[in-house]
Amino acid sequence: MPAPSSLQLDMQSGTQSDPQANDCKNRKKPIIIAIIVIIAVIALIAGFVVWKSTNRNSGDDSAQNGSSTAQNADEQSNKTKQNDAAKQTKDCATTPDAGLESVEKNGTTMIATVAFSAHACGDTAWKGEDVTISIKDSSNEVIASAVYDFASDPMQFTSGTATLELAYAIGQYWRASDQIETKSTSMVVQKGATPNGNAVASVGDARGGANIADSDAERYAQLALSWQLSHDRSAVSGLYDIPTTQLFSRKYGMEVDGKTQQYRDIYAQYLTSRASWPKAVLAWAADYSYYTRYGHEADYYVLLSGEEFGSVADARAWCSDNGFGENDCMAVQIN
Repeated sequence: MPAPSSLQLDMQSGTQSDPQANDCKNRKKPIIIAIIVIIAVIALIAGFVVWKSTNRNSGDDSAQNGSSTAQNADEQSNKTKQNDAAKQTKDCATTPDAGLESVEKNGTTMIATVAFSAHACGDTAWKGEDVTISIKDSSNEVIASAVYDFASDPMQFTSGTATLELAYAIGQYWRASDQIETKSTSMVVQKGATPNGNAVASVGDARGGANIADSDAERYAQLALSWQLSHDRSAVSGLYDIPTTQLFSRKYGMEVDGKTQQYRDIYAQYLTSRASWPKAVLAWAADYSYYTRYGHEADYYVLLSGEEFGSVADARAWCSDNGFGENDCMAVQIN
């Protein structure tokens, strides 16, 4: 029998494999797959850890930045408060603004309720000394003015505002309280005034002030008399041909009870009389024929009670019934 050729040996080799070798190969495949899976899992875990760490650091940085920002804001707020407090203490000498809230009559005294504002004063006290506080009407005319002292009795502010009552005595105001239009007024507050005498007594909670200079008071009184004549003209006309009573007549420079009359004396008499007789009206005698009919000079002021009577006799009786002397009250009939 001839020996097999090399080709035949090769074919036999290809069709018949070694069982031991095959078993080895089969055992290696699961191991390789397991290794690959483990590597993949490790890679995923490592990636997750890195990602988590990065986010944590980022969060820590954000929290740190937020905390730092909040701290800076708190520090800035504290500095602002400290600066405001220091400014309030430093600037509380700032003269406040003022506005008239209301006026009322208490006897012959006018009580003004005044709202003051000064942001720089905050919650501190203002100690202005010798302060002139004036009220002006819509025409910018002074209708009240006095000198107040807050050095010994400071004006206490709350959040930069304060409300006080001020008492203006006769000689310190030049408009009847019921004739003041509060909304049309303005106020002026000025430091460094020179008081004219001592402060008048307070009236309840309303603090009193000292007089202003006589020259200023005289000028304001003269203007007030002119205003009053114009204001009362229509009311005087309403008394035409009606018996009424005359309470006084005054002329600038005339002697009354040993005193030479000036404008502020005449206006003071007007306010005093009107406090008792609210209907009283002021007139300039020369404007009415009742006073000029006999050719006499009539360059003087007259104050009429404004009361109306059925006859001249009734008017005379009213004078005596109300305690007026013969020379202090007389019956008149304006025409």
